[in-house]
Amino acid sequence: MLFFIVLGSLNGFAQQKKVLGKVVSKARDLEGIYIKNVNTKTSALTQKGGYFSIDANPNDTLVFSAVHLIGREKVLSYADMNKSLVFVPMEYAENILEELVIDRRVTTESLGLGGARKFTPAQRRLHTATTSNGGIIPVDAIVNAITGRTKMLKKAVELEGEHLFVQQLLNKFPLEFYTERLKIPESYYMAFGYFMAQDPIIVTSYQTVDITQLNIMYTEKATEFLEIVKVLK
Repeated sequence: MLFFIVLGSLNGFAQQKKVLGKVVSKARDLEGIYIKNVNTKTSALTQKGGYFSIDANPNDTLVFSAVHLIGREKVLSYADMNKSLVFVPMEYAENILEELVIDRRVTTESLGLGGARKFTPAQRRLHTATTSNGGIIPVDAIVNAITGRTKMLKKAVELEGEHLFVQQLLNKFPLEFYTERLKIPESYYMAFGYFMAQDPIIVTSYQTVDITQLNIMYTEKATEFLEIVKVLK
């Protein structure tokens, strides 16, 4: 009996291998996502582009979590263990940018002190969280710094800026160009934008190259993107 127990343990150890994977999401920031193997108690962080590696066995449960993404679990199958790259889709936590904001009626404009600075929704939340709003002791700022909310709101400002940038990339062509010509499913429209935003060539040249060249660049990225979508389905 002892022989079979030891043999089983050795087989389990032999099956363990380093799993290589990539988190896929419409969010652009995929670096630093926390990954924990619940079974082995080991952990890892994703690198730039969402790539990661972690030691695991078949049927191990990996937990993925990040402040701007909805956490998820993935149970590794035997097929996953033999893949050169395991794709893990994660949903963008849009509620971070939809948090309610207290409307303060007294403004510099209403007091005759000139127009107030225009903030985006995320910038307005960050400003509220990190200032005392005229008080002697910035209690809100202190509490938010302690609880980590300020860090989350800074991330929200960053993500909002990325969302606006992605929209600029996509606005180069009408929606029909993506859905009809490039065959991008409409539900993956924004995800494709974030995918393009990871390409340094497109980021640095989308405003300077002519529309014909841009058409070719977008078409090439669509081919790559659709290959990833096939894997996820």
